Amino acid sequence: MKNKRYIGQFMIRQIAGILILIQIILSQQVQEGTPYSRLNGLDNTYHSINLPLVDREAMLEEDSVKPQGTPYRYGFKHEVNYSPENSGIWEETTDGGLLWQISFKSEDAFALSFEYDEFFIPEGGELYIMTPDYEMVQGAYTHLNNSNTRRFATPHLKGDTALIEYYQPPDTEGEFSLIITEIIHDYRDIMDFSSNGRDWECGVNVICETDETYQGAINSVAFLDMGAYICSGAMVNNVRQDLTPYFLTAWHCVDGDNPSTFRFYFQKEASSCENTWSSLGPYAYSSDLVADSDGIPGGDWALLLIDDEIEEDWEVFYAGWDATENHPLISCGVHHPGGSGKKINYDDDTAYGAWWDNAADGLTHWQVNWDEGGSEGGSSGSPVFNDRFQIVGQLTGGAGECDGTWPDLYGKFYLGWDWEMPMDRRMIDWLDPDYTGTLVIDGTYVEVTGLPGDLNSDDAVNILDIIALANLILGGNPTNEELQLADLNNDGMLNILDIIALVNIILDN
Repeated sequence: MKNKRYIGQFMIRQIAGILILIQIILSQQVQEGTPYSRLNGLDNTYHSINLPLVDREAMLEEDSVKPQGTPYRYGFKHEVNYSPENSGIWEETTDGGLLWQISFKSEDAFALSFEYDEFFIPEGGELYIMTPDYEMVQGAYTHLNNSNTRRFATPHLKGDTALIEYYQPPDTEGEFSLIITEIIHDYRDIMDFSSNGRDWECGVNVICETDETYQGAINSVAFLDMGAYICSGAMVNNVRQDLTPYFLTAWHCVDGDNPSTFRFYFQKEASSCENTWSSLGPYAYSSDLVADSDGIPGGDWALLLIDDEIEEDWEVFYAGWDATENHPLISCGVHHPGGSGKKINYDDDTAYGAWWDNAADGLTHWQVNWDEGGSEGGSSGSPVFNDRFQIVGQLTGGAGECDGTWPDLYGKFYLGWDWEMPMDRRMIDWLDPDYTGTLVIDGTYVEVTGLPGDLNSDDAVNILDIIALANLILGGNPTNEELQLADLNNDGMLNILDIIALVNIILDN
């Protein structure tokens, strides 16, 4: 009976995972196009709405006394309720179609972004968001952007004025539906649209790091925009090594927010060592919260499954991890302090246990005193890597000292693995869905599909693979996939220990 019950739970969990993954098929694609009004040289007659003034100085004052362990705020949320049914202007076009237009202004905003509680575009319809001078045009958003949740968000548009336009050709089947519920006024220029030179000296611009051993850690980290708030986080590998887009961040970053409107920027980086301005790079949109600590003492972690497609040319690295309880020797941390371009910190010390805000909860965090770098708001959720560049924790907070004077505290990765949590709420249920017992794994850029130890790809592990492994060791230049298949003791190198492990696999078989 116990086995049957376990199998039933396993199947339910697998089905749930499949249903979540189906959303990936509904890729958040944006089609290139030109707004109907501009294409046809129309004299626009937008219904203009002036939003309430935002007191920037008051917002900054509030931010200056924010408690530890809270995400970094950059925007004010205008709570609104605008739709084609109650706002804007509808017109019939000369081709028999329909055109809806509306304009919003939030004075002195560096940028505006929008969130929608209802979003549905029938096939053939096109939605655009743009600046009055057409310097920035977002869209066309089409039926390809529809989701089962019927929720959506559009990214930052430069300036304090945004025009929204929807065109529907004649004989379109289906009804356009849109409800704008939040308009976010950026009062910090979080995307550096004004190139104001704002920067945080909380680490080194990642472009300055030329040692290839750090590049995987760097390329795994993304800037997480949650709408008015930001954090950091990293893509993580799973035991199947199939590039399922799992993203690790802190629970306090996502608590109470809606992951379906999150955006993940993977290359928000400065263009030089000295440059403070950072380009945005590509981004993925929307996610599902699959597991998290949810306030349970220990860890402060959240695991997201990104719905959007992660393009191969983004060169995103899926970081490895260490779920053991061993005290790690720290190598680096990668993060976006204050929303700035990606930074890297360095250390060369063993991390020791520390408690966060309640000693009764125990030593739930790793304490790290950086030799170079520090943290700031926006760094929350970022990973800390051991000397093998495996994630061992995610940032809860610290003293906010960019010079490393005070320690940073990272929730212990292993506390989220299988510790005192129900099934499906643990990392193990997603990162090791076959329950192989793996506790340590390296990262990867590529999907690993072969059998561990099957180096000649003949779907068998035998003496021929021992010969192939010996040649790899002597040759010294394995590909990433060869390393994944041949590093059987998972220490990041190929040597006699892997040959011994391979012999044991053959004998066990």
